[in-house]
Amino acid sequence: MRFKVLIAAGIVLAGATACSGATATEKAVAPPASVVAVVGSPVPAVHLSSEAASRLGLSTAPARLADATSPDGVRTAHRLVIPYSAVVYDRDGSSWTYAETGALTYLRKPITVDFITGDLAVLTKGPAVGTKVVTVGSPELLGVEYDISGEE
Repeated sequence: MRFKVLIAAGIVLAGATACSGATATEKAVAPPASVVAVVGSPVPAVHLSSEAASRLGLSTAPARLADATSPDGVRTAHRLVIPYSAVVYDRDGSSWTYAETGALTYLRKPITVDFITGDLAVLTKGPAVGTKVVTVGSPELLGVEYDISGEE
């Protein structure tokens, strides 16, 4: 009798899985990236799985203060800088950077670029000193945000 109950339970479980249209493994796998609304922000945050971040080779660097020389030769001290690779442009040409706001979570923040010198963007407006900004993987984050898959 116990054997018949186990068989019946197995059939019910198999039927429930089959009716759902997904295997147990597929249900347990999180998407590689998701877009999350942020209260008070006009743009959503992008959250990545650790596997997705690894595949992208995602890396960050902190916003910092540095001395910089403008294109016309004027040397200025203690300017807010981020790596130029952290600057992204949206559809209308506005400049932004992705700031790390949590574990594997990134929020596109507006910046104002004063000038570029070498591999640094010198900013008049940007993230707080010490904020980690994405230096590799920003175009992919923008693609997730705008729902651009890159596949035809």
